[in-house]
Amino acid sequence: MVLISCKNCHKVYEKEDYTPFVCDRCKYKVRKRKKNSLQISFALVISAMFLYIPAMVYPIMDITQLGVDNESTIIEGIISFLDYKDYFIALVILVASVLIPLIKLVGLFVIFLSLIISNKMENRTKLMIYKTIELIGKWSMIDIYVVALLASIVQLGELFSIKGGLAATSFTLVVVLTMIAANSFDTRIIWDKKENDGK
Repeated sequence: MVLISCKNCHKVYEKEDYTPFVCDRCKYKVRKRKKNSLQISFALVISAMFLYIPAMVYPIMDITQLGVDNESTIIEGIISFLDYKDYFIALVILVASVLIPLIKLVGLFVIFLSLIISNKMENRTKLMIYKTIELIGKWSMIDIYVVALLASIVQLGELFSIKGGLAATSFTLVVVLTMIAANSFDTRIIWDKKENDGK
């Protein structure tokens, strides 16, 4: 007999083996592990890494002031705030828009790669990295909220208007893909790999 829990509602069942079945509480299909969880999550992280480049290189906002267009990237925005001595705002943008997405991408990439190549990183370390990524993930969208808010409020035609740039789309996709990658990943695979390696 084996014990298996529903990933959706967490009801625990006692079964003969790990054959998939439907949870009688929430009607979720219960499997031993999420199907192709590692492969899907790893592919999403690699896609997000490619999108991170245009998110940093291209303009995040297009500001039209008295008919003159002015575009700025995330890094240029940080530098501008530093020039105006708004160090706190510059720090918030640096952390929320540059460091947090980068930490999430690198962290998930390290976890998934370590599982694929079966390196000797401790399972608790992998789990701690994953939990940290889950914790900080919600702060990655600050920039997009600001751009969306400004774009919806400040619309005075040619006099003054703000629009989201290409980087805003790329940045949104980076955040969304990393969130889906983290949520799609079945953390129990970490412990399976340890057992399969006979450690």
